[in-house]
Amino acid sequence: MADPPPSSAAISAAFPAPPPFYKSFTPANLARLSELQQENPSLTSDDLPPDLRNLLPPSPPPPGHQYRAFNETHPNSAPPPADAIPKEPPNPHRLLQTTRQLLLTFLSLTHSLATDPDTWAPKWDEMKAMFSEAHGIVNEYRPHQARETLIHMMEEQVERCRLETKACKEACEKVKMVLDEVENADGVVQPHLGIQEGERSKAEQKQDSRRVTEKRIWDVIEKEVGSFD
Repeated sequence: MADPPPSSAAISAAFPAPPPFYKSFTPANLARLSELQQENPSLTSDDLPPDLRNLLPPSPPPPGHQYRAFNETHPNSAPPPADAIPKEPPNPHRLLQTTRQLLLTFLSLTHSLATDPDTWAPKWDEMKAMFSEAHGIVNEYRPHQARETLIHMMEEQVERCRLETKACKEACEKVKMVLDEVENADGVVQPHLGIQEGERSKAEQKQDSRRVTEKRIWDVIEKEVGSFD
């Protein structure tokens, strides 16, 4: 079942909540969409069932219609031709110039409201056009923002890998030191008082040697990681 359309209040809000379209993107719906696209590669959102219609972007509205963004209604004009789109990189001086013109126009608007309020409309339209121009200039920086964000994420990942590698090397060096201490531990067993060394069996001597070695190993471990008490 398709989600109900959002209310007009939710659409026209200055900071609207996320649309409920994400609920349609389930593994089952995506699998069904993939099967339908294999059968018909030229499938559009209008050809899908209601519960799958949100998985494909809708067709753009024809020129002349209106849409809402940031609590304002904007006309849907035809896209500019490809040769009209600037190919040069964004110019910060152009953005600074537009901002200064916007401030001057705002001062002119306040002066008109104070002296002759009936003449505010042209200044207001001029400010809206300047805001649209500044918004377009800022959007030209989106590719640069994405690239710098990706570079920053990769640098963080590389630094995290370096720290993990350094920690692994330090742990390996510490383990080698512990093994060297265990290997060099004195395993000589002191003879029991009142009993000659020759009177003790080889099994007893071997068992005493193993106990001394185990005690030395535990001493080294407690020295490195602390007591287990």
